[in-house]
Amino acid sequence: MAALAGLPLAASGTASAATDHNHLGDFWKNTSLGDTGLTIEVGSSNTMILRNDYYGNNMQVINNDGDAIFAYSANKKAIDASGKVYVDGNLEVTGQKNFVQTVQTANGEKGVAYTAVEADQAQTETTGVAEFDGGRAEIDLPERFGMVTSDDEDLVVQLTPYDVDVPGLAVTERTTDHIVVESRDGTGDFEFSYTVRGVREGFEDADVVRDSA
Repeated sequence: MAALAGLPLAASGTASAATDHNHLGDFWKNTSLGDTGLTIEVGSSNTMILRNDYYGNNMQVINNDGDAIFAYSANKKAIDASGKVYVDGNLEVTGQKNFVQTVQTANGEKGVAYTAVEADQAQTETTGVAEFDGGRAEIDLPERFGMVTSDDEDLVVQLTPYDVDVPGLAVTERTTDHIVVESRDGTGDFEFSYTVRGVREGFEDADVVRDSA
């Protein structure tokens, strides 16, 4: 942990801002404060910076018997991350999951927020546009779809024809590799869109209704 200058340290006293402190390689451990742990307090006009300029290293917060990090802000963002966020495990939220894209409008620059689609399954999905040839269409699905989609769960296929004069349609084959769509009378040459949904492999039995945390 580098350069904690001017920050009160509950486990190790207070580092003075008058000198340049370098705590690289230090191991800070609380041995006398009971359940308090290590407390770092920053004044209202200061910013706490934990910085690591060495390639291949990172800052780790480890708790083997409880929550590792609790972030709280009464009026602002509790966490503001710039860059990629990698989660090795489940991500659970009680609010919305949005992407926000900056756009130009007649009223100036705005942010457009699109919300992630929610479901009671860990769904996978692939979509596209195909064309009937003599009343039949065989569609090879992307290899990546089959790599992550369970073979043990039913696939759901949705079709939308792009023609008003269309005979009845049916999905006669559906696997994670391909689907086959046929018309009722074996005729027709027209475009249609398709959406294939499955369940992510390894997540077939995910709990939906469970005890509150």
